[in-house]
This record gives sequence, C-alpha cells and structure tokens, in this order.
Amino acid sequence: KPFIDSNTFGGAFNFCLPPAMAMWRSTLGLALWARAAAQNLHSAPQWDMDWDGCTSVILGRRATADGSAMASHSNDCADCDWRMAYIAARDYPEGAMRTVYDGAWGQYPRLVDPHRSPLLTAGAGINASQVTGYIPQVRHTFALWENSYGLMNEKGLAFGESTCSAHLVGTSTLQGGDAIFAIRQLMPIALERCETARCAIRTMGGLAAKYGFYGEDPGNGGAGESVQIVDRQGEAWVFEISGGLPSSKCPAKWKGQCGALWGAARVPDDHVAVVANNFIIREVDPEDTDNFMVHPGLFELAQEAGLWDGKGKFDWLKIMTPDIRSSSYNPLLPPIPMYTTIRMWWVFRSFAPSQKLEITTDAYAFPFSTPVDRAVTLEEMMDVHRTHYEGTEFDMRLGALAGPFQSPNRVEGGAGMAAFPGQFARSPSIGRTSYTQVSQTGPAAEPAVWFSPDCSASSVFVPFFAKALTGAGGGKFDVATFGVGSMKEFSFTDGLPPAWWAFDFVANWMELSYKNMSETYVYPKVQRTQREIIAAAQDAVAKASRSDEPARVLADEQTRLQRRITEDWWQFAAMLIVRYNDYFFNFGPDAPQKAAPIGYPPFWLEMVGFGSESYYPTWFARTPEVPSLLAAPERALAELTAAH
Repeated sequence: KPFIDSNTFGGAFNFCLPPAMAMWRSTLGLALWARAAAQNLHSAPQWDMDWDGCTSVILGRRATADGSAMASHSNDCADCDWRMAYIAARDYPEGAMRTVYDGAWGQYPRLVDPHRSPLLTAGAGINASQVTGYIPQVRHTFALWENSYGLMNEKGLAFGESTCSAHLVGTSTLQGGDAIFAIRQLMPIALERCETARCAIRTMGGLAAKYGFYGEDPGNGGAGESVQIVDRQGEAWVFEISGGLPSSKCPAKWKGQCGALWGAARVPDDHVAVVANNFIIREVDPEDTDNFMVHPGLFELAQEAGLWDGKGKFDWLKIMTPDIRSSSYNPLLPPIPMYTTIRMWWVFRSFAPSQKLEITTDAYAFPFSTPVDRAVTLEEMMDVHRTHYEGTEFDMRLGALAGPFQSPNRVEGGAGMAAFPGQFARSPSIGRTSYTQVSQTGPAAEPAVWFSPDCSASSVFVPFFAKALTGAGGGKFDVATFGVGSMKEFSFTDGLPPAWWAFDFVANWMELSYKNMSETYVYPKVQRTQREIIAAAQDAVAKASRSDEPARVLADEQTRLQRRITEDWWQFAAMLIVRYNDYFFNFGPDAPQKAAPIGYPPFWLEMVGFGSESYYPTWFARTPEVPSLLAAPERALAELTAAH
C-alpha cells in the first residue's frame, strides 16, 4: 500500500556516489587488506571506500496537501560533516572575488572558512581547505542554511542532490585539469545569488560551462550530478550536469562554454519525480522554454563528444550516462542496476500506485515523473525516506541477511562483498545516512528545511525556517546540538552531545533486538514525536503571522524544538540502554522488577537447524524454503519472495 509508516565502513571521501563507484572502493579495500596480510601487519586494514548514494524526491506544488513544492535529499554518506551552518547575507565591493574550494571534500571539517561562518573553523588536523579557483563576486549575497550541501536561502529557494554516472568526465585543477567547480560549491553559489529555480539553473550551468565541472570522485562513476530545485513561486525542476569537452576539442564557436554540459526539466505541478544515483531527464526540447533549460550548445557539443549522431530526439538519459545494466566503474565487478531502480519503483509505487510501474533493472522503463494519486503530506514525504520496502516481496526485515532480529539494515562493503560481488536491496533508509532533509517552499507555505540527523528510519525532522535567516531572526538555531561536533570525536562527559550522536546511538543500539525495539519503542516514538514537532511548527508559523517580528518568533521556536528533540532523544537512548542489554529485556512497564531473556526467535533456530548437538559450529546454505515458524503475515510475504 502507499504511504507506509516505518523505518560500514567510512572512507577518505564523502559524497553521494552511484553503485559502481561504491563497488570500486570495495575492491580497493580488499587489495589493501591483502597487502596488509602479506606484510603480517597487526593493525586494522586501512579501508578506502564509500558506499554512498543519495536518494532525492521532488513534488510539484499541486502534488502536495499544503500546496508547497517539496524537494528532499538523504545524504547517505559514511563519513560526512553533518554540522548545520548559518551563512549570513553580505555586501561586497566592486571587483571582489569569490574563492572556490574543492567540492569533492566533505569530511569534517568540510570547509575551513571562518569568514563564511564562525563554525567553519579548522579541526581534526585539517587547517585549510584546498582552493580550486576564483570567480568574480556579486555585490550582494543572500543568507542561507548550509550543511554538506547548500539547503535553502532566505528567499525560499531550496535544493536536493544525488550523484550520478556520466560519460563526460571533468578534472579538477587540483588534479591537473582546468575545472574549478564540483556540485558542492555550485549549489551554495546559486543560493547566494538567486531567488528562483530558473536563476539557479542558469547560474550553475553558466558557471560550470565557463569554469569547468568535475564530479565528486574520479572517472565516469561519479562524473555527473542531479540537483532537485524548488522555489517560492512553487516551481519544481531537476537540473543535471556532467563534465564537458577538453579545451583541445572545444569548437571555436563554443570557446569558454565547454566546461560542462547540462540540462534541466520542469516537474509538472501535480507530479512526483525521484533520483536514485542515475540521471532521469528524458527527451529535451530547447524550444519549450516553459519546461526545459539546456546548455546553448548541448546538441552540437554532444555530437562533438561522440555521444549523439544528431538524429531523432535528444534523450538525455540515454545519451549522457551509461546504461546501469551493463556499465560498471570497475570491470572486475558486475553492474548492480537494482541499486537505482528499486528505489525509483518504490517511490512511484508509494505516491502513484495506479501507474502500476513494475520493478525492473531497466532505468529506461521509468518516466521522468508521474502524476500522484492523491496529494502528499509533509509527513508522508518524510516517511518515504524511512522505509525498507515493508509489505512487499523485497521487505528487508525478512531473510537470512536480516539476521535473527530482523534488521532491515545491510552491512555494506568489506572484503566479503569484494570476494562475492552481488546486490541486496538498497532502501531509502540506510544506516550510514549523514542526514535527510525535506525542503518545502512555495506561495502557500512558510519555506523551511526539515532536517533529520542520521538514519531516517529512526530519526525525527526539525525545522530550519528560511525567514529565520533574515532580520531579527539572525540565523539563530541551536548551535550546540546541530552546529558543532563530528563523527571523529565523542564524549559522554563534555555537556550535551550533538543531536546526530543521539540519533546515531539509538540507530546502532537497535541492532541488538531490531524487530522488538523498533516496533515496541522506536518507530512509535518517531511517529508520535514527528507529529508533535510539526504541530508545534505550525503553531509557530501562525504566531509569527501575528507578530511584528515574525523572523524572531520562528528563530526562537526552531531553536527550542532543536534543543527539545536532542534532550528527548538522549533520554530515550538512556531508557533503551536499560531495557535492552546483554540480550535481555529489562524492567519493562508491565514487569518493572523483572529481566527476561530475548532469545533467538523460533524461525531462526528452525532455519539454522538448531538441535541437541549445536555446540558444534554449524552452517547453512541458501534455500527458497521459508521457515514454518515465521510469523504468519511475514511468512506469507516471504513465500511471495521465494517464488521469484
């Protein structure tokens, strides 16, 4: 049914990579492990890998219940800097220049630039950010909320993001090339300079074409980007970009504009679109300026690059990116197309079930967007990021990989995946999420970024209002819980730890008894608390509308809610530590003086062949036979899966 309510390794790079890139990292990690073993090293292997890959959903303003346009982004990054930062509006003198930093770096500290924000200081042994180039600065820049990527500015312009493969690969000036922009730097510049989606598209496309664009990792696997854009006018767009042509192959006619190829398509007002690490724009029509914007030399330069023969329609997806069924970043590893298509299928199935789109490995089988069956609420947009295909044949709570406690999370990467390549289901919610955000804007909504730290299935979204960036709001938010800290350091004794650590702790603690803990405590609390936060935010918006200082009202309320959720989740974590430890359920509300063993569930012991001689190590092989002791509703689902 639609609208279901529910729910690694780190590396040296941190961005939202498609599956082929992730698999390449896995092989490199295995090679490093083998070398360490050969040298008889006693230290842990130095894995260099990332299984990143962001999921982004975009809704037109007539596809939502409140009339807002929405764009979302799960920043599924193993080691990203998750701090929120307020970037103030500024005026600059004529002739000022703007520094462009390396956009492929996202670890803490993602940027060292205290002039941009007092929070962006040196740390973790990193004292300066690498500079790729400079561009002329504009006279005035808007205030914005910024995290690993630019989120929303004071004008209600907002973004989502998902890294994609592409045929054309740009090279950074730091690597001997001539490109200065990756998407991590293009997005905030557009937010600094633009009020509308169309302006953002022109700005990002124009700057990238002039100064060069490079992907967030080497090669085709990370060479492209998709940005989802919504604005206060209620327009929703998808902007996609790749590297361009080297200057030596750039036709004279397009000199100074060969640094990137880009295109953008408008999402119809009553439609939903989803990006899951693969381009989605299909046939583009530059003459239809209401619905398309493209590089002025797109058709000619695509032919010059050998990507198109100039015949027929220009299908952006088919021309600009490899087919995910047959392409792989590393030829030693197979493609994993379902990494992308299962997420697309799920979002369309959730919001537009009447379209009856079938699961497939073929990304070309999916439309750019589709009409929703009914208007989507803010909570439902949040919930689609919390899911693991519950109630379908891909339900990740079932099967051997879910373990005895039926965890939907999968342990990615490592030597095992390199030795035995394959693909398991990739859900919208995964354990290594840095943050998920849902931005809502438009003429009928108070623009806000709804931000949830860590794994979205067990997290709660809190608001960061666009209006709080202005006037008496002054960009006020709870810096202590959302603006400081990193994955590289944690303390139980140095004050209240950041919100990210509270949610991360609970998400990891759940693995002790996932099914019981999620159904008994975590999921109900997530849903209940989310409704309370949304209601409080709505009350604040109403109060602000009656106030002489609406920006101050919203800034104060978002700060209160951010502190409230952090304190609440640490208290919740403390309760779960007591309830679940040593594989016992302890002192529950119905038996406050009793500790009871959780034990292995019957279906698991049946599946592994537990018996009177299980003191010997035993093993089991893959079988389609479903354990008879699995709970009846789950058994019915599992039998449906076994039929495939």
